[in-house]
Formats: sequence, structure tokens, C-alpha cells
Amino acid sequence: MLLKVKLWGIGLVLTLTLGTILFLQNFSVAAETEIHTFDDIPMPKLADPLLIYTPANEIFDIASCSAKDIGFAIAHAQIPPGGGPMPHIHYFINEWFWTPEGGIELFHSTKQYPNMDELPVVGGAGRGDLYSIQSEPKQLIYSPNHYMHGFVNPTDKTLPIVFVWMRNEVAPDFPYHDGGMREYFQAVGPRITDLNNLPELTNAQRAAFASEAPKYGINQSSYFMEYVNTISDKLPAQIAKLKNDKDLERMVEVIEAFNRGDKSVTCS
Repeated sequence: MLLKVKLWGIGLVLTLTLGTILFLQNFSVAAETEIHTFDDIPMPKLADPLLIYTPANEIFDIASCSAKDIGFAIAHAQIPPGGGPMPHIHYFINEWFWTPEGGIELFHSTKQYPNMDELPVVGGAGRGDLYSIQSEPKQLIYSPNHYMHGFVNPTDKTLPIVFVWMRNEVAPDFPYHDGGMREYFQAVGPRITDLNNLPELTNAQRAAFASEAPKYGINQSSYFMEYVNTISDKLPAQIAKLKNDKDLERMVEVIEAFNRGDKSVTCS
């Protein structure tokens, strides 16, 4: 009888312990995959905004800003149904995606590709596994350099998204001191003069989107699966944990200072 009581007690302890472990694991996963949001990312108020239609079918209002301690480019964009760039990797910038209304589907790798000369292809650095992020309203997604990412608008309506590209320590000193992203889009995409009459994208511009990209620290694929091995909707905690609000908040401060007329910062 005493033995049965002891065995019953041991079983109860093991059951409670296992239950606690499973609860903590589930709580941890929920905490790690909690959606990270940001209230607002303003645009510099320019007298003559630069509007570009990118070869990835993105409608950009794009600007560059700089201060003594930081340089970056920012774009408030509209993405038509099916629009968005094929998977690519940045080397001169770190990037933030902010989705005011959600709906944009982003793809992101866990693997990093630190050597720009080794393409993420078979026979090179190896293709990557991408994980899908179904963005929510005001969701903020941070993607440091060397990670592969891309996105698409899978819906039947045009959706907004904001990009912020901050130059890093290895970026050349491009004319706008922003890591080269504005210069890249100006080089490959036509300027928009009438939002109700978008310019025609040529095959040459679409090809240049990939072929010119390395000049601006980007390895850009020409078709979706060129750099991709698999796609999963099981988002790893490693991606969910990528955050850098400190630098983003600093860039928002620079934009707000410019909009107040502060001459110590520049935006154009």
C-alpha cells in the first residue's frame, strides 16, 4: 500500500512538472512571436517630393536624410496587387518595414549571407529557407543586413508600406549619404509625374533592377526561387526577435527636426 502511494505521488509530480514545462514553452513561444508594432513613421515634408515607380511595381515617395550621426533613406510606398520585390540581400544598409494597414506578406531568412561575392545559389553560398510573415496593422519588422528578404501584396487592393534604410559602417559615401537606396531606385526606376498615369516599365528597367543592384550593395534575384530553397509559414523565434527601435526612433527624430525647420539636419 505504501509503495502504491509513493508511485502515485511520483506520477503526480512528474505530471505536474511536465505540464509546467509545456505551459512555459507555450508561453515562451507566444511571447517570442508577439507582433511588434510602431505608432507612426513620418515623411520629410519636401516642396518637390521624389516619386518613383520601381521595377518591382512599387509606387515610392522617397527621400534621403542625414545628420552628424546618421544617414538614411525613407519611402512611403503604395503596393498594387501582386507588387513587391523578389528575394534579395542588402550589404550597405539595415532595413525596417512598417505596414500601416497590414496585409503585406513578407519573407525572411534565418540564415545570413555575409559575403556579397558568394551568391545564395546552388554552387555558391547555397539557397535559403524563407519564412512567411503575414503582416498586421502597424506591424514593424526589422531586417539587418546579410539576411535575405522580399515581400508581395497578395491581396486584391493597393496597400501602403513604409521602408526605412539606414546606412551602415561599410557603405560607400553615396551622394545623399543614405547607404545608396535612393540612388539605386533613381537609377533603375522612372520618375512619376502623374500618379493617375504611371510610366511604362521597360524590360531594360526590369533587368536593371537585378543587374545594377550590386553597385548599391544588393544581391537581387531575378525570379522568386532563384535564391530560395523552401518557404514555410512557421515563423522561427530568431526572426521574431530581430528588433532595433533605438536607431529607428533616432531617424524619426531627424525627420521631425527637419519638419520643424531645424537646420542641423538635412532631407531632400
